[in-house]
Amino acid sequence: MSLSPPSTIRQLLSRRNGIAWLVLLLSLLVQFITLLHLHRNESRAASQQFDILTVKASEAIRHRLLSHERALHGAAGLLAALGEPSQRQWREYVRNLQLQSQYPGTRQLGYAPVIGARDRAAHEARMRSELAADYRVHPQSGHRVHIPASHVEPLTKQAPVGPGYDMFSHDLLRRTMQRAARENQPRMVGTAGPGMQDEQPALLLYLPVYHGGLAPDTSSQRLQALRGFVYSSHHIDHLLQGIPDLIDHQLALEIHTSQGDGPSSPLYSNRDEASHDRAPRYSRQLPLDLYGQNWDLRLQSEPPFEKRFHSNEPLLAALGIGLSLTLFFYASSLGARNNRAEHLEQMTEHIQRNKQALRLSEERLSLALKGSNDGLWDLNLEVGTFYASTRAWQMLGYRPGELEPPPSLWQRLMEPDERQQSKIRLAQLMSSNTEYFATEQHLMHKSGMLVPVLLRGYILRDQDNRPLRISGTLMDLTERKQSERLKNEFIATLNHELRTPLASISGALGLINGGSLGPVPATLQQMLDIAQRNSQRLGHLIDDLLDMDKIAAGKMVFDFHAQPLPRLLEDALTSNQAYATEHDVRLLPAGTPDVRLWVDYSRLQQVLGNFLSNAIKHTPPGKCVWIGARLRDGHARIEVEDQGPGITQEFSPRVFEKFAQAGAPGNRNKGGTGLGLSISKELIERMGGRIGFDSPAGLGATFWCELPLHQQNGNDHQPGSPRLLVVEDEPDTGRMLHIMLHEAGYTVDRVQNLGLARERLAQTTYKAMTLDMHLPDGSGQQLIEEIRGTPGTKALPIIVISASHDADRAELPGVQWLHKPVFSAQLLNTLQQLVDKA
Repeated sequence: MSLSPPSTIRQLLSRRNGIAWLVLLLSLLVQFITLLHLHRNESRAASQQFDILTVKASEAIRHRLLSHERALHGAAGLLAALGEPSQRQWREYVRNLQLQSQYPGTRQLGYAPVIGARDRAAHEARMRSELAADYRVHPQSGHRVHIPASHVEPLTKQAPVGPGYDMFSHDLLRRTMQRAARENQPRMVGTAGPGMQDEQPALLLYLPVYHGGLAPDTSSQRLQALRGFVYSSHHIDHLLQGIPDLIDHQLALEIHTSQGDGPSSPLYSNRDEASHDRAPRYSRQLPLDLYGQNWDLRLQSEPPFEKRFHSNEPLLAALGIGLSLTLFFYASSLGARNNRAEHLEQMTEHIQRNKQALRLSEERLSLALKGSNDGLWDLNLEVGTFYASTRAWQMLGYRPGELEPPPSLWQRLMEPDERQQSKIRLAQLMSSNTEYFATEQHLMHKSGMLVPVLLRGYILRDQDNRPLRISGTLMDLTERKQSERLKNEFIATLNHELRTPLASISGALGLINGGSLGPVPATLQQMLDIAQRNSQRLGHLIDDLLDMDKIAAGKMVFDFHAQPLPRLLEDALTSNQAYATEHDVRLLPAGTPDVRLWVDYSRLQQVLGNFLSNAIKHTPPGKCVWIGARLRDGHARIEVEDQGPGITQEFSPRVFEKFAQAGAPGNRNKGGTGLGLSISKELIERMGGRIGFDSPAGLGATFWCELPLHQQNGNDHQPGSPRLLVVEDEPDTGRMLHIMLHEAGYTVDRVQNLGLARERLAQTTYKAMTLDMHLPDGSGQQLIEEIRGTPGTKALPIIVISASHDADRAELPGVQWLHKPVFSAQLLNTLQQLVDKA
């Protein structure tokens, strides 16, 4: 029997429904407290985030101006080295600084010498011959000293100071320059007015330059020794462009400036007219002392920043009210059923408890998977079924059910080059006692791309240790790999940015230490030597970081040639002899077989240099370091043995890790970057070798590398037989192809890189050739294009032997693709078909 609306309302308002009303009241109270707590947390988080952004913005402004100050110091170094530069030298220097890209906001970089009234005519005559026929020092003033802008780059109409303008005649500029000269500190002034080439506010940053390159001790002596000023002009709007928190409109910035204790004046604002009438929720005022100017930064939050917080509160309030009403009506419905039979009520409660437990369990699992953004997979070995969750299929571009998954589907989805190795690893897991495993893998996306994933799983076994089921999760590593790539790009950019000031520092120190500027006191010479050594050490660190970046990005290029092993070791000894003499360590050669290696000379010297420098650093004075080589299993093993303390057992697993440095008790500080051995490992492995070390307790350490020998007998000529060219860098595969074709009656020439292949094609006529697409000095696709573009080889049959199924491989006439491993019958049949068609 259904209730009419009036009776339903009476039932809801009756005393019997008091529990439901109590539930509603408590639920609303809990929701209110929760929302209040959330609001306070959001406000606190917003305030903290705003404070962080304001500090970051002020630090960004400070760091940007510091970079411009370093440009002035570099110009001062140029003046110290060259004396009075010519206009061409100054123009080339400023052009090489790349002001627009490297120093945003800089409009002009100039030099203004101190000119006495008697020297004015001679100065004007020289500038007219070098710069412009109408050059003159202006405006006229009664001062005995003139400081005209004589070297100005770039020469633009928008530059605030033009050639010949006597900045000493301008009261504000004169006071600023005098203060900079007395204090030997860079000083900044904001100005616009008569004599300038534009009337817009500009910032001028001055750095004094003294005769002799060094500032005297007292202010009066500094004024007497003043040679002039290097200065830069900046447009404040351009100077602040590119600061992240200002670009994305999270912060509004106003800058007011004052000189010393003088009154403040507005300098910059990025607020539009519409935002002036809006009261910001967060604001902060920060003082900033920059080069004698007091900047007052007034930062306010913008709507994009404020919308990041408190935006979900109305939705949460609505959801909370809806949940409270739901609980209310649910409690009311339960109250209406109190008169039902006891056994039915018990059955209902039991069912509800089971459903709730199941729902909570499913929710926990679902939320956990959603929170981790991982996919779920399950392989049942007993019944031969395979299951993958929706998220797992989405990672690979498929919809659930789009593929009918047989148990072996996971093998088809693997990257072809990794498939065999993955099968071997899986077989090892099955035969071991391992329960949990984790491995990185590449899976094929529906579009043909490779998706890096992390497979983690659990192996369920029976009492006889036989695997019954494998279940686990699938994590997409694309973002992580991209983050690693961005990190490497950042390191490369940072290294390049460090080179500009380091080059100026090293060059200036080299000129001073080389005696170009005259004799230097002994005490000062010691400090200059320390500075030069540390600048060189910093240069080595930058080189190591760049090498690591090239290796990580796959941009390391190798130039392979056959190199005699004795000469390689002799050159390594010669290059490191001075370093050994400095540490009072003797370098001794050991036995070396007379063989040739197929290596990159400079890269192998880099590895041997790392071995020898480490051995020298860890060998006590008066002791010896040996370097030698011996043959082993078709390879040459190069060994460097020292007499140091050896490598501890705890540090042994980390020897070839990045930035790893041993810290054994009692060892002196050895210096270094901790990158040398990591780079050496990458270089040796990319040259087809392997690297390692032996360190018996207390008997020093022996670092070694094994490299393949150069095969000098790779070309066998059979009179009257067709001649073929094999281009393959992997030694075993090259020997296998050579044997197959030689036994079939062909004369075979074998090379290991593109450079040698080009030489052979230019010197010899071939019937056909085999080609590996991935070679040390480039891609085989490039060689195919060159062959097809050359009249003499345009129709040459080519068999491409690849380790992977290239989805975008070129379909060209006379080119046939074979997938490794290649069998003899398959290779010879394909070769015969191509030769017959040619």
